[in-house]
Amino acid sequence: MNRSWTPLSLLLVAALPACGSSPIEGSGTDTESSSGSSSASTDPSSATDVDPPGACVPGKSNACACPSGGAGAQVCKADASGFGACECTGATTDEPTTNEPTTNDPTNVTATTEAGTTTDASTTTGGTTEGTTDTTGEPGTSTGVNAACNDVVTFELEPDEATISGDWKLAMSMLGEGQIINLSDPMDANEGSILYQPDIPCDDTWYIWARILDQQSNDSYLATLDGQPNPAAIFEGDCTQNGNGYKWAVLNWRDSNANSCDYVEDPWAPVWAAGVHDIEFQFREAVAMGRILITNDPDLVPAP
Repeated sequence: MNRSWTPLSLLLVAALPACGSSPIEGSGTDTESSSGSSSASTDPSSATDVDPPGACVPGKSNACACPSGGAGAQVCKADASGFGACECTGATTDEPTTNEPTTNDPTNVTATTEAGTTTDASTTTGGTTEGTTDTTGEPGTSTGVNAACNDVVTFELEPDEATISGDWKLAMSMLGEGQIINLSDPMDANEGSILYQPDIPCDDTWYIWARILDQQSNDSYLATLDGQPNPAAIFEGDCTQNGNGYKWAVLNWRDSNANSCDYVEDPWAPVWAAGVHDIEFQFREAVAMGRILITNDPDLVPAP
């Protein structure tokens, strides 16, 4: 009986894959291209890598027309689904970029462009202020957030811009001072405070002045800046014990164990970075307070 047979070497050659044939689907791993798309095809019928079909080539930039009539550019999205919005240099939007002035906003300040001269209702001449400041407008002028001050900045905060608690209440002065904050019941004044929270426009040393009620020996408050020190400092409005009425006093820091006129810092002028800070007063002797003034001018003295 004749048997047909095939040499083993021919069987081995037939079993080998053809050189350059595509890998079996799912047997390999894809790699990321520079555009973020897979470079290996998952279609077994494809023998070469090709860019995925789409509306555009990812990252490609095309010219486009701006609403103002100028030329802009738009870039193809990463998923090739289409071009992004037209970006126009110097383009304007329907939303106004300037803020309308507001009143009673403690974040607003009056900036000065020359030392000793302000541009608002309150002016400084020879280091003294005249009149009162309506704290409207934008913080600073050529100063920037988180940047050192380039100009003199001076602004006031009125009593109704403070956050008051406890027995402190808004009232009208009987001494001609105008609006003040006073204690409705000085005999029960251990609770509550007067809290001002100015929005400082730039990094600098800041001098804080307060319209204190000076009635001879009753002229002091407890004070903290950003919650410090603890216990609170004594702010002594007039250590001579001769006053009778409202007056400007620069913030100072007297230790609770120190004698009158013996200060830890005088003036107590914090070095503040741009942002919101706390100035808080509590009752010690004086039963009322008017507005406050904040400046980075060390030579400024408010007018009486």
